[in-house]
Amino acid sequence: MTKIDARLLVGLRGADLAASTAYLALVQKMGFTDQLLGLRRYDFFHLAIEADAPAEGVIKALTQTLARQSTFYNRNKHMYSLECRWNGQERVEGRTHRELTARFGQALGRRKSRQTGIDFDGKGDGKADIVDMSPAYLVEVFVQDDDSAGRGAIAAKLTRELTASVGQGSVKVQCPSRATVWWLAVAASEEEQAMATARKITVTRRRDEGLLMNPNYQSAEFVSAGRVDTVRS
Repeated sequence: MTKIDARLLVGLRGADLAASTAYLALVQKMGFTDQLLGLRRYDFFHLAIEADAPAEGVIKALTQTLARQSTFYNRNKHMYSLECRWNGQERVEGRTHRELTARFGQALGRRKSRQTGIDFDGKGDGKADIVDMSPAYLVEVFVQDDDSAGRGAIAAKLTRELTASVGQGSVKVQCPSRATVWWLAVAASEEEQAMATARKITVTRRRDEGLLMNPNYQSAEFVSAGRVDTVRS
């Protein structure tokens, strides 16, 4: 039995209006001007696959299935990272996580270049100077609905599709996580402070605190990815 841990991260190639609107609200109306240096949004799918067939064949079927399903991504509109791990081996389709974080840092470091996504330098040179003077930490926030119906539907759909595509024995797919992932670049003197600020930005407690997650029907996981390397381009 082959067991594959697959993680798919999907983001828009161009402007993300939802993320841009959230960023502007946080910095202009909610007082996070000096703390929140950048914001990016992704869709995230965690898939646990068990199959009788060899891993290479299952992963090939998975990539083909994901590419033709609008549920996951559109190659013309999205960039994606698919990381598959099994028996100590790894295969990556699309961009790696490191490449995506490097692009994030480049966006933070720009001063007056053409906008290719969210306007991270919304306050011009002054905003860019904050990036230079303060350590910036990347905090990944996974926001997921408590209702598991959507995750169950994805798992059932992929189980059917992969079983038909592989054609060798059974394939079973589980979807432990289907989340919206927010990347927050937070100015802070240390990592612990950055994580605390990320929680204040994320969890909605009142009108002027928290925006990205409603605790009444959602849960959030906070993962620190360490310092952001800001690069001039």
